[in-house]
Amino acid sequence: MSRVSPHRRSRFKRRFLVVAVSCAVLAFLVDVVLKANLSLGSRETEPLTCCVVRGDFAHDVSVQGEVESAVNAEVRCEVHSESSDWIRILEVVPEGKFVKPGDFLVRLDSSGLEAERDRQKIACQQLEAAVIQARSKLEAITRARDAYLTEEFKLAEEQAKLVVMVAEDAERRARQFYESSAKLESHGYITELQLRADEYAWEAAKTALAMARAKLAVLERFTKVVRMTQLNTAVISAKARLTAVECSQKFALQRLEFVEEQIRKCVVRAHVSGQVVLAHLFHYGHAHMIEPGEVTLEKRVLVRLPDFRRMQVAATIEEDKIALVHPGLTASVRLPAFPGVVLRGRVAKINEYPESENWMGSAVKRYKAVLAIEAPPSGTRPGMTADVVVHLNRLVNRIQVPCPAVIHHGDRDYCIGCKGDRFELREVSLGPTNGMKVVISEGLKEGEEVVLSAAGHRDVVEFPELKRRTPPPRSLTASILPVGRDGTRH
Repeated sequence: MSRVSPHRRSRFKRRFLVVAVSCAVLAFLVDVVLKANLSLGSRETEPLTCCVVRGDFAHDVSVQGEVESAVNAEVRCEVHSESSDWIRILEVVPEGKFVKPGDFLVRLDSSGLEAERDRQKIACQQLEAAVIQARSKLEAITRARDAYLTEEFKLAEEQAKLVVMVAEDAERRARQFYESSAKLESHGYITELQLRADEYAWEAAKTALAMARAKLAVLERFTKVVRMTQLNTAVISAKARLTAVECSQKFALQRLEFVEEQIRKCVVRAHVSGQVVLAHLFHYGHAHMIEPGEVTLEKRVLVRLPDFRRMQVAATIEEDKIALVHPGLTASVRLPAFPGVVLRGRVAKINEYPESENWMGSAVKRYKAVLAIEAPPSGTRPGMTADVVVHLNRLVNRIQVPCPAVIHHGDRDYCIGCKGDRFELREVSLGPTNGMKVVISEGLKEGEEVVLSAAGHRDVVEFPELKRRTPPPRSLTASILPVGRDGTRH
């Protein structure tokens, strides 16, 4: 009688069955992997071949570019705020909306400019009052100067002349009285004391006359000159003051007009028709979409208005192909967004100078080319990837092989020909290539077999040995000079 229970026996059988099935599956997988490796190995030892064909060759240049609008108007922030460099965005038109000239696009914060406008208005009013005061003062001083010449000086001059006339008459009468007194004294009718009194009266009259004449001379030669100098100086000063205040008022008004213009620019409007494409703001180390609450700076792009009816492709062409491409060539344009659609294009422009490369870029120079697209389909948007084939010319009845069938060795080109199980090296002369096929000018005939991937099977043939360049002989002086510890010869 067995000591193992039926329940444990059945569980043991199930475990054994699971292990057997697992081993079988593992053996099957190992067999599949070994067969795959053997098939791969056989493929590696048997290179693929292709036939040399003769036919029409389309000499094309294939490049990749990016779709852009031929008329792409940029709307920038034109607000210049001196109080703060950043200008906050309050309202933005939805992206994708079609707008016409004058339609609203973006509203910027104008509160700081409005406060500055109020302050500037007060300053303009104050300066206007100062201009009025300066003009009134100039008019008063000018009138005072004219009145002095025509009235005040004339009156003082006439008074001085009248005093001179009175003094002259008094001096004449005193002199005549003294002469009469002298005759009477000589006859003894008056005393000598009376004569001396008349003489003193005459001297006093002459002194008074001299003083009156001196006052008239001072009035004409000194007082008038000094007074006119003072009045002219006051007029010039008043004019300068008025000019300065008027300049300040002019600058204040210009500043007010500038601030009002900045306030008007806070409402950004479209100047051309187009579909709204919101720009990105790059600051703080990352990009921000134009939206309410974000900030921007002067001269930064806010909105782009591309005209989707006129589209073009911007592509870069390498320098080894740029000599073949010129404006006017036709092209075929394919957009991944529209599979199966081939658009007609035309090379419109090629830049004269290569595109700038950063320090990590390749050493190959690339030139930017612009290709106009005829009748772009609805839904074409800037930034789409475009595959462009520029049609250079078409060669008739030419021998050609795929480009991988040609291998470059030294300064010559070769193909690996196949004749049964034998391989032979065939030197060829190449013609134009379109990136897929290359024209063979000499070295191959139609119908011959060549290895398709020549670079991967170059060990099946023996290439000619390349000539080694002999290094220039060292000079005798350099060979005999001792070498120091630092590696330099002394």
